[in-house]
Amino acid sequence: MKNAEKKNPSGEKPKMDKKKKRKIVILSAAAVLVLFIGANTIFAKDAAMTVFTTQALRGDIKETVSASGSVASEEIKTYFSKINGTIGNIFVEAGDAVENGAQMILFDKETAEHTKRQADLQAQANEGSYQNTVQKANENQGKFAEASTNLAVLEQQIADEENYIKQLQKELDELQADLSAYYNQASTNIAIYGIQLQNDLQKAEKEGNQGEAERLNEEIKNNNIAAQQVAYQLGQMNNDSRVRELQDRISEEQEKVTHYKEYQAEMESQKASSEAGVMNAYQRSELEANHEISNMTTEEAAEDYGYASDGICAEFNGIVTELSVVEGAPVAEGTNLLTLANRDKVKVDIYVTKYDLEKIAVGQKAQITVSGHEYKGEVSKIDKMATVNAAGTASVGAEIRIDNPDEFIYLGIEAKVLIDTKEASKVLLLPVECVNADQEGEFVYTVENGVVVRKDVVTGISSNTYIEIREGLSEGEEVISNVVAGIAEGMPVTAVPAE
Repeated sequence: MKNAEKKNPSGEKPKMDKKKKRKIVILSAAAVLVLFIGANTIFAKDAAMTVFTTQALRGDIKETVSASGSVASEEIKTYFSKINGTIGNIFVEAGDAVENGAQMILFDKETAEHTKRQADLQAQANEGSYQNTVQKANENQGKFAEASTNLAVLEQQIADEENYIKQLQKELDELQADLSAYYNQASTNIAIYGIQLQNDLQKAEKEGNQGEAERLNEEIKNNNIAAQQVAYQLGQMNNDSRVRELQDRISEEQEKVTHYKEYQAEMESQKASSEAGVMNAYQRSELEANHEISNMTTEEAAEDYGYASDGICAEFNGIVTELSVVEGAPVAEGTNLLTLANRDKVKVDIYVTKYDLEKIAVGQKAQITVSGHEYKGEVSKIDKMATVNAAGTASVGAEIRIDNPDEFIYLGIEAKVLIDTKEASKVLLLPVECVNADQEGEFVYTVENGVVVRKDVVTGISSNTYIEIREGLSEGEEVISNVVAGIAEGMPVTAVPAE
């Protein structure tokens, strides 16, 4: 989720998302005219409205993305037995921390001697042929499994995206219909009022009431202007920010569907091409038999003898995450013995939604909290494919590398991550509730000589509490912070600085 704060002396944290405080002001010309006339009438009789103001000040602002995940190792090695034999001594348990080079498992002496005796059998096959066959079979198996898994996920993703596009299109159609009805009704009301004015004018002229005729001519002129403005707004309906937003979202989702279908075709081709190369049980059994013979060379037998004598040693500082054998157990070549995770190369696995995905990038710095301890890190990887959770929500996996792991790091434990996405220093800032928006863009209301003045602004990044003002305001200007219905440019007000 998005979590951006402005750094200020008080250390105040954001309380409300700016989207909940921003006001969207959409007024037709007729409505503006009515408000203006009404405001002039009221304020001519009553005291000026009291408004609260706040100053535009310079400060620092930071935009962040927060997430939770679990600690994992970037490097995991599973040790398999290279020989047939019997386990002698085991010096570790699952969960133990070991140092680089530490001895973890020893084979018994009989195993070592037996390995040496098989030297005459180890020169009878071609190791290269075996490795090539295994590699191709494993590649085909991996590609087939990958394609099968991805196709199932893609099918669901495409269906979800297409349903979402239908929903967005429905919202767009309803919004356009509402806007059209609104402006058509306004046009009808103005036309009816125009007819009434014409009738009143004819009556005034007939009665020789020159003053009333002049007033009605001015009223007719204003009503015609209002009619033109409503007609213009009706013609510009598709430029409404809400309409454009929905159209853009529909285009984005359609691009995703296209991408998913292209990837779906690629996976279908991969599945078809790799399926023929997947080995069955009989083929693998034959291959393993030939491999056992191919490994019986004198040189390899000597290596196996050394392996049986030296046992299994850690290749880095790590944590034993799985121990699959016990002392005295017979093992065959290829038996899974144990798994070791590197404790000097540690990461946090997180998942982000599409809304936060556009904000993060590889290389961004991050702050990580694990069991009350703080660490530095950075985004090291972002998956190129989303996964769908049990609730049907698509999310993308990302990895946050921990730069300074220590003894307080535990694999599998929950961690909190705060990713620095954007920040700016010594920029002009306002509380987010001060900034409004209408069809012409973003703006604020200021008070100059006791009168409300509208000023158009250009904004930048924002936190939950503050927003950067790039253009339109100067430092120290007083901006109305409590914009309520009825406030309009030119209105006399009494400004009171907010506490």
